[in-house]
Amino acid sequence: MTGTFHIYIYRSGSDARGGAASGAHARGGAGAAGTAGNDRGGAWPAGVPRGAARPAQDGAAPAASPPPARPGEEPVVAGIDLGGTKIALGLVDRQGQVLAGRTLPTDAPSGPAAAMDRIAAAVRDLAEEAGRRPQAVGVGAPGPLVLPEGRFAGTPNLPGWNGFALRDQLAARLGLPVAVNNDANAAALAEARLGAGRGAEVMVYVTVGTGIGGGLVIGGRLFSGVNGNGVEIGHTTVDPDGPSCGCGNRGCWEAVAAGPALGRLATERLGPPPGRPGGRWTARELLDAAAAGDERARAVAEEYARLLGIGLASAVNLFNPDRLVLGGGVMARYPLLAPAMEAEMRRRALPANLAAVTLVPAALGKDAGLVGAALLAWDLLDEPAPRR
Repeated sequence: MTGTFHIYIYRSGSDARGGAASGAHARGGAGAAGTAGNDRGGAWPAGVPRGAARPAQDGAAPAASPPPARPGEEPVVAGIDLGGTKIALGLVDRQGQVLAGRTLPTDAPSGPAAAMDRIAAAVRDLAEEAGRRPQAVGVGAPGPLVLPEGRFAGTPNLPGWNGFALRDQLAARLGLPVAVNNDANAAALAEARLGAGRGAEVMVYVTVGTGIGGGLVIGGRLFSGVNGNGVEIGHTTVDPDGPSCGCGNRGCWEAVAAGPALGRLATERLGPPPGRPGGRWTARELLDAAAAGDERARAVAEEYARLLGIGLASAVNLFNPDRLVLGGGVMARYPLLAPAMEAEMRRRALPANLAAVTLVPAALGKDAGLVGAALLAWDLLDEPAPRR
C-alpha cells in the first residue's frame, strides 16, 4: 500500500519586519522589583539595578523594565554567546556593532549557577568600563532548550546543566529583561539581518564545528519551532548504522560530519599525524594539511565535504531556501571544501529547489553568535508591553 506524506509548517503572524517568531523568546524574570539605576558617574549603579516589574505574558516570570539611558546616550544591549568551553559577551548597538567585549571560560563543571554569577559580574564590569548601561540582555546557548524560559533540556555540551532556567536566573542577577534562544538560531538571525543572508526571503544557516546546528529565517523572522528546537538539522539521520551521537541516536549528520568526525576519518584513512605516533588527527590539522597541498589530506577533505553535501541537500529539499549560509569553525576552510560539498548537494537535491538557492559562506565570523544574541535583546525591547 502506498500513500503520500505531507509536512506543513505554519508561522503565526505576517509581520516580516525582522522580529523573532512567536515562542522564540520571552521577557525574563527580574527577581525583586525596585527602581531603575541612578545617573551617577558609573554606567552601572551601586548594587544591581532593578526595573519596575511589569506582569509578563502567558504566566511567565515578571519582567524588568530596562533602566533609562542617560540624556544623549545611545541605548545598547548585552549579547552573550554561551558555549561549552567559553563565553563571549559584549555591548552592542542597534546597528549590530560590538562596542566593547570580552571572553571568559565557561567552566561547565562548576555548574550553571556559578556560570551565571560570572556572566552577571562580567556584564556589570563591561558596562562600567564602557560607560554604557545595557537595556536588555540576549543569550545564545547550546541546545536543546525549552523556550521561552531558556531551560536546558539535556544539552550534550553542558552536562549537569539539565533543567536550569537560564533566562530567569540571569534576569534575577542583573535586573534586566533577558531573551534566550539556541546559539545557532542567534547566529542565523545575525547573518540574515546583517551578514551573508541579507536580502534573502528564506535563509537557512548551518554551522559546522564541534557539532552541527541550523537556523531558519523567513522574511526576516526567526523560526524556532514550538519550544525552540525547530531546526536541529544536525540531528537528522544520514546513516542508520552510523556512529553514536551525543543526543542518544545513531548516524546523525552531526555524528557523521561535524569537526570531530573529520578527525576520526583522517585517522582512519591516514594513520597518526606526522610527528605524533599513536596520535589522532584534528579537523584543523587535516584541513591545514590539505590547504598546504598534501594530496592524501586533500582526498580526505573531499570525502568529508561530500558528507557535508548530503546534509545540505536535505536542507535544500526541506526548506527550499534562496540562500544557504555556512558558518562555524570548519567553514574557515570554505574554499577548500566548497567544490566537493556543493557537487554532492547538487547531485542529491531536487532540481527545482537547486535552481532557487545560492550557497555562500557566513560573513560575520566569530561574532555572529554574540551579535545575534544582541538582536534577540533588541527584539525583546521592541515588543509591545503586555496588557494589564
